[in-house]
Amino acid sequence: MLEKIREGSQGTIAKVVLGAVILSFALAGIGSYLGGPAETVAAVVNDQKISTQALESAVRNERQRIQRQLGENFERFANNPAFMQQVRSSALERLVVMALLDQAVVESGLVVGDEQVRAAIVANPNFQMDGQFSNDLYLRSIQSMGYSAAGFRELIRQDISRRQYLNSFTESEFVLQGEVEQLQQLLSQTRDIRYWQIDLEKLADKVIPTEQQVQAYFDSHPFSYQQPEMVAVEYVELQSANLAKDLSVSDEEVTAYYQDNADLFRSQEERRAAHILLTNDDAGREKAALIQQKLASGETFTDLVEAFSTDTFSAENGGDLDWFTRGVMGDAFDEAIFAMTQEGDVSELVESSFGLHLIKLTGIRAPEVKAFADVSSDIKSKLLEEKSLELYYQKQDQVTNLAFEIPDSLVDLAEETGLTVQTSVLFSRNKPPAAVASPKVQDAIFSDQVLRDGMNSDAIEVAEGHLMVVRLKEHQAARTKALDEVKPLVAQAVKFEQARVQAETLADSLLSTLNKGEQLIVDPNQPIQVMAEKDVTRNHATLDAAIREQAFAMAKPTEGSQYDKVNGSNFMAVIALDAVKQVEAEDADASLKQNMEQQAMERAYQELVNVLKAKAEILYPVAADDQG
Repeated sequence: MLEKIREGSQGTIAKVVLGAVILSFALAGIGSYLGGPAETVAAVVNDQKISTQALESAVRNERQRIQRQLGENFERFANNPAFMQQVRSSALERLVVMALLDQAVVESGLVVGDEQVRAAIVANPNFQMDGQFSNDLYLRSIQSMGYSAAGFRELIRQDISRRQYLNSFTESEFVLQGEVEQLQQLLSQTRDIRYWQIDLEKLADKVIPTEQQVQAYFDSHPFSYQQPEMVAVEYVELQSANLAKDLSVSDEEVTAYYQDNADLFRSQEERRAAHILLTNDDAGREKAALIQQKLASGETFTDLVEAFSTDTFSAENGGDLDWFTRGVMGDAFDEAIFAMTQEGDVSELVESSFGLHLIKLTGIRAPEVKAFADVSSDIKSKLLEEKSLELYYQKQDQVTNLAFEIPDSLVDLAEETGLTVQTSVLFSRNKPPAAVASPKVQDAIFSDQVLRDGMNSDAIEVAEGHLMVVRLKEHQAARTKALDEVKPLVAQAVKFEQARVQAETLADSLLSTLNKGEQLIVDPNQPIQVMAEKDVTRNHATLDAAIREQAFAMAKPTEGSQYDKVNGSNFMAVIALDAVKQVEAEDADASLKQNMEQQAMERAYQELVNVLKAKAEILYPVAADDQG
């Protein structure tokens, strides 16, 4: 318990409940179950339906998150129905909890103001460039997710309200300073110990096991001497990186590429603009006409932005949209801004998916061309890569076709393509050699096509520019090894078993002598090492963990010493706890208090969820494992 508290909580309330990034709610389809109807529902929380569409969206995004973590290994987990059912059940549980929280928020009457919503959006790192809020990035991001500015603000408002509701329960949790100090005193204790360590290896060296003992041990431990399924394979490997070693690129080719692809080395023209955003309706068009009149009469664009623009974020900075290139703001916006020639020009009314715009050109950056000397090395590398890939793809077709056309050998394939047939050592699936360790290659090796039918595998694209074909060379089924194969190992195990019995008897004898208060005299013929350690801490680095943990599990002696014994991996020890010392710290560890409070908050959160569930009627019309 002390170790767990000392190391701290593994997660935070935000991680457990809602996730750290507001965008995750949008991506997980929270809007789906709060919104329109669905053909079927995954759950009903009181009268609120959670659609199967919302569940599928949440599962899909959870799959993507796990896939990013596991990489190539993800497919093995994804093919496990039990694993994917757990993902689905967890996703549905989160949606149910979210619905319960939303309902509790409504019942509480909690209201979140516009300023809080604005501050949350501005502070979101997903909408920042170089540490600063980017209105352009914000608008493009929410549009790509299918949200209007108003709709996304409501989503954020709902998220903030959930968090505030949770905080009203979790943040009221506290830990008394006395509790922290008491725990810190326990954690900072030191102990003085002596111990008598009995060396099992030395005892085992004197044991001579009989044939009957070896046979009996082997018979009673059949699973200790299993040989897993073993294979050895032949394989050919095609890699574009290897092909590049025999290729070259001339200076003339580099120069020609630079001249023929001048646009690649020319930066795009950039424009900077400010805008006034209006609603795309009659009222918006009337305001646009009024703004144009005011501009004509001499009023400043900045003042009119503040007075009229519905884009409240850019309006705080005069409507500024920062620098951008073609293709960023949309066709109509680009056509208007890149048609202007003078800084300060203002466009006619422009219609986009965001609404109506009046756009002012505030800056022009002409394109720049990179010097040949600065890019020649990069061009040469690129051309070399292109040549090697071109040759790779030619050979890839050859390898793929020949692996299929001649399925019972790799020899002809290697001769036709100039590759080499390589051979692996015998290995088990959980310990493959590096050359064939890719999960894709392992799946191919242990497929029916290769393992059972003895055919070439299909061409395996291990990675871009890396192809392999494998076939079985040797196969050994999983089996229990014969005693003759493992007899030395079994004999050694018997010796250690006998040695541990002897050590246990010897330790009990030492312990009895110590508990009687008699003088302990160690027989010099016994493999016992007498050791002493003062001021041992809970994370003492040099002391064996088993001895250290046992020393801190023992009760503080009221007088004299406390005695106990402990089993180590290759020793038995008798421990004398002589003293428990309290180290007074100047100040309580702030991180310890934080961890204790975090655990209290997580308990409060779970208790809240349990109460909400107990009060709610939750139905599952379609079982989670029947979805999809």
